[in-house]
Amino acid sequence: MTRRKTPSHDPETPPAVARGDRWRPWLLGAMAALFVARPLFPSESAALFGDGLMMVMLWIALAVAWLLGAVGRPTFRLRFGWTDAAVLLLVGWHTIAAFWAVGAADPRPAWNMLWEWLGMALAYTMARQLIDTPREARAMVVVMVALAVALSGYGLYQYACEFPAMRAQYAVDAERMMQQADVWCPPGSVERKLFENRLQSTEPIATFALTNSLAGYLAPWLAVLACVWFAAKQNRGRRVGMFAAGAVIAACLLLTKSRSGYLAALVGFALAWWLCRERTVRLGWKWWLGIFGLLALLIGAAWAVGGLDRQVLSEASKSFGYRVQYWRSTAQLIADHPVVGCGPGNFQDAYLQYKLPEASEEVADPHNFLMEIAATAGLPALAAFLLVLGCFFLEVRHGGVEGDGKRFDSGASDLRLLWSGAALGFPLSVAVGMFGAAPPGLAAVWLGWPLAAATAAMFWGWTRDGRMPHWTPTVGIVVLLVNLLAAGGIGLPSVAGTFWLLLALGQQGRSERTVPLWVVWGLLVVALGAAAACYATAYRPVLHGQAEMQQARRESDRAVEHLQAAAVADPWSAEPWRRRSAVEFAAWSKRPDPAQWQRFQQTSDEYLRRASRSATAWETVAAWRLEAFEKTQRREDLESAIAAFRHAVALYPNSAALWAQLAEADRSAGHRVEFRHEAEMALMLDKATPHVDKKLPDSLRRQLQRGLADTP
Repeated sequence: MTRRKTPSHDPETPPAVARGDRWRPWLLGAMAALFVARPLFPSESAALFGDGLMMVMLWIALAVAWLLGAVGRPTFRLRFGWTDAAVLLLVGWHTIAAFWAVGAADPRPAWNMLWEWLGMALAYTMARQLIDTPREARAMVVVMVALAVALSGYGLYQYACEFPAMRAQYAVDAERMMQQADVWCPPGSVERKLFENRLQSTEPIATFALTNSLAGYLAPWLAVLACVWFAAKQNRGRRVGMFAAGAVIAACLLLTKSRSGYLAALVGFALAWWLCRERTVRLGWKWWLGIFGLLALLIGAAWAVGGLDRQVLSEASKSFGYRVQYWRSTAQLIADHPVVGCGPGNFQDAYLQYKLPEASEEVADPHNFLMEIAATAGLPALAAFLLVLGCFFLEVRHGGVEGDGKRFDSGASDLRLLWSGAALGFPLSVAVGMFGAAPPGLAAVWLGWPLAAATAAMFWGWTRDGRMPHWTPTVGIVVLLVNLLAAGGIGLPSVAGTFWLLLALGQQGRSERTVPLWVVWGLLVVALGAAAACYATAYRPVLHGQAEMQQARRESDRAVEHLQAAAVADPWSAEPWRRRSAVEFAAWSKRPDPAQWQRFQQTSDEYLRRASRSATAWETVAAWRLEAFEKTQRREDLESAIAAFRHAVALYPNSAALWAQLAEADRSAGHRVEFRHEAEMALMLDKATPHVDKKLPDSLRRQLQRGLADTP
């Protein structure tokens, strides 16, 4: 393998043409489509439901197509440097952690997150290999900024139209709306109150499930836009267009009320200005007046319509305090699992064992990307990620993106394919998102596509002959990581995709080497093997399993048949067994015969075998067994319920509700010593938590107090 020192082609000839790679522009367009499509449907449930597995298969297909295009060439050039080696090390260790979790934890989330991370690594690799010129790098930046404008426009539409309409619908027919959302909670319950609180929330989420995820996407691209704007020389027309695009993104970012997003965006703006202060670009007082005037106008307008309030600042210390609680618990988790962590996709279940009594939520991630990596894949994975950052910053510190001027800029035909691919990303997101747990609506497409197209048109001149300072991707990475320090989400493809693309753009054209053709064949074998493995362990099982479970919901009379088929299709998933256990128990409740009970026992055991580290799973089965005891008064049912409750308490030791249920079960069994200890623990934890939804119901609290008074 030899490192290329100088171009082997005419300096005015695009590298793709000189290498004979006629298919590269088409692959570049396909890559743009995939980068656009992923943020247009939620990724927060990727671990549980495998929402992004089709995207992973498409990334693998793109890599296979790229490698097939290299077959038959006399030479093959591959971009591979120290940063790429560090990425390979990171993904390799993450894969080891996932394999461990498949055997020791909940296997389905582990498989899903293994492939999601490999998909993100492939996205990075394809961007590294396919983006040849500064013009193409600028075009990809424009595509992602245009997507940020589209998402911001949709977020503003949600705030002004969609969310008020939903609240009005709930006021007219609450039960029907909850049924449509596949959620039902009895009136007056804590769960109903939480649902109503979420419904009253005004923060836009666009195509994400969480407002912090939307802010995590917007902040880095707003910072990238600021870098480009500061370096736009004195072209007033371009600056006005960029200014307008930035205003739309900033307006939506303000409405998210994401404090970490605010801080990250301010850091990005300050970095963009500081890195530009020594250059020839100078801003007149009118531009500075416009910047601060626009910011004041946006804040004032958001305050006037209720999009901002005092709580954004007054609740900041409370919000930070919650994160400190998450971090303390996660630190203990990491200390107990330093090598491979708790397993990718398994954080939420593992976290409950360490959750503090006063903590507010059963969080799905620790709200800190460093802790998230260490907790789910171990300290070696964290070290590898830091190595990625270190190698990247060392490689780009002396310039790179625009260092060679325009002599390798490709022709307009290549960019037309890139623009076409980016445009196709919008309908692609709808097609792919339909297979997920939360299919996207069409509003993001019909509203976002014109906004994105208008933004790209405004940036056409800059794309063709503008300049992008070499530190622009670095600023975007810093902004994203600042946000993720308090928000988390490094494993969410729709958020983390920004990191991997910027990482590739920051090294555009670097570390190119000529490799022998046997390397191409080796990589092709690996890619085809990955495609087969992803299809066998994730894509096909999840797709078929989800389809059968949907059929079970539609055809209740054949629910057992469909759920059995789902369990066969996806042997690693606990969900078909949970649903079948519920069906079998309901059938036993109507006709309590031994054969039916045996079927329930078998299905619930299979459920627990696949979710052995889930406190929720053990609590659910314990509640079923306790209900069975109340019908049959069989001692063995009560003892098995107590055993299941003990497992649940061991996995979630600071839950007042679990201790209370265990105490009541032990009192029914006549275990006085155990009841006293458990009731005291439940009341102590109930007193320790300040959160209403974590407190015991008043009736249960009084029942425990009476039981303690009656127990010597």
